[in-house]
Amino acid sequence: MKRSTLVAAMLAALSSHAYAQSGVVVYGSFDGGLRHESNIDPAGNGVTTMSSNGTFRSNRLGFRGSEDIGGGMKVNFVLEAGFDSGTGALNNSNGVLFQREAHVGVSGKFGAIDVGRNYTAAYRTIIAFDPFKYRYPSVTYTLSSTAGTRKDNDIQYTGRFGNWTARAEYALGEQPGSSDNGTTKALGLNYASGGLKAGAVYTMSEQNVGTTANQNYRDFDHYALGASYDFGALTLAIGHVKQEQATATTRDNTSAWDWFGGSYQITERFDITAAVYRNKAYNTKATGPAAVGDSRKDLYMVGVTYDLSKRTIFYAELDRTHLEGGFATGGNTKLGQTRQRGMAAGIMHQF
Repeated sequence: MKRSTLVAAMLAALSSHAYAQSGVVVYGSFDGGLRHESNIDPAGNGVTTMSSNGTFRSNRLGFRGSEDIGGGMKVNFVLEAGFDSGTGALNNSNGVLFQREAHVGVSGKFGAIDVGRNYTAAYRTIIAFDPFKYRYPSVTYTLSSTAGTRKDNDIQYTGRFGNWTARAEYALGEQPGSSDNGTTKALGLNYASGGLKAGAVYTMSEQNVGTTANQNYRDFDHYALGASYDFGALTLAIGHVKQEQATATTRDNTSAWDWFGGSYQITERFDITAAVYRNKAYNTKATGPAAVGDSRKDLYMVGVTYDLSKRTIFYAELDRTHLEGGFATGGNTKLGQTRQRGMAAGIMHQF
């Protein structure tokens, strides 16, 4: 009797454990691609790389789960790590395991609140009108326009009201003696109806422009707006982003990003996307004493994808960048180049 009771208890425990884990999903993607780029240094040398974090889509391994706690409410979590395609190492030099995402929260009729390391409200808003949808993250300029891409110590609200999605964000600065230094606050709004997607977001923060030993927090303002329209096989997208930050030597450190592009579904499996991206910077300085000054980069890019299956695609792209001002001549090691060409191809699998 004792043995049968023990076996029954063990089976019950295993059953309850399996039920508790039934809401957990393991997911990820692995990008095996090569990229070649010309004129990467003053000597005009080129380089071919495996693009480490992923050429088309950043490599990731994630765990996502939810638990129904009744009353129409759920507890949700996401833990997501990035890794290097070529070596299998983490995708960051700091050894942070869940560098991509690490947050927990609750959701219900009111929306969702997530706490931890989150994508910024700007990131979640801008993806609606980026022609490449954040693909080729190391090539296009959109990730650099997202007010930091991710924030630590972040509290983020998401609410969906018919065709509208509202976002509010507050990231703690955790600086002794100050309730503002290091903080980030943002409000974003997206609209989706039929083929139209549009969005706008405003972010303000007190970012550190000094050093760890000599901190110097200054105002940072970021604006983004844009739209895309799906005509069926053809989708067009346009976006504008501007950010300003006060510095120790100038009133404003200003950068702006503009883009326009579209994608066309040639067949059920074959797509082509083309876009023009522009990044302009004013009154900026590179690291050290080398002045960058006013700068401009124009990127012309075309990419194709072919769905080998529902989870595996083949991709290829060609791009050309024109550099002016400080982007061509600035920095401690002056680039001394006005043109760069790139190409990439590979295979990406999602699981």
